[in-house]
Amino acid sequence: MKRFDILLVAAILVVAGICYIYYTHHAAPGAYAVITVEDTVVEKLPLDKDTTYTVQTQAGYNIVTIQDGFADVTEADCRDSVCVESKRISKTGETIVCLPHKMVVSIEGDTEQEIDAVVG
Repeated sequence: MKRFDILLVAAILVVAGICYIYYTHHAAPGAYAVITVEDTVVEKLPLDKDTTYTVQTQAGYNIVTIQDGFADVTEADCRDSVCVESKRISKTGETIVCLPHKMVVSIEGDTEQEIDAVVG
C-alpha cells in the first residue's frame, strides 16, 4: 500500500465514525414499532405502552416485545435466530429483520416524513 492509500482509508474511516456518532446521538426517538410481513403491515404498536405481540407467519412465529420505550424480538422459531440476537430498537429508522419469516420491525416517528427531493 502506498501512502495515499493509507490516507484515503483513514479518511474514510474517520468520516464513517463521525456519521455513526452523529446518527446514534441525534436520531429522533420513535413513537411506533411497525411490524410488516411480506411488505404488508400487520401491526403498529406504540412504544410508550408495554406490550407483547405474537407474529404468526406461514414459516413460523416471532414474539415482539415493547418495553420501556424499546422494541425487541424476544423469541422466534427460525433456525438462525438472528432477529432474537439483534439489539433493542427505539429510534426512527432502526429495524430488526427476520429473513426466514419475512418479518420486519421498524421504528417510525409521530409525524409524516417530508420528501427532501424528487428524483426524475
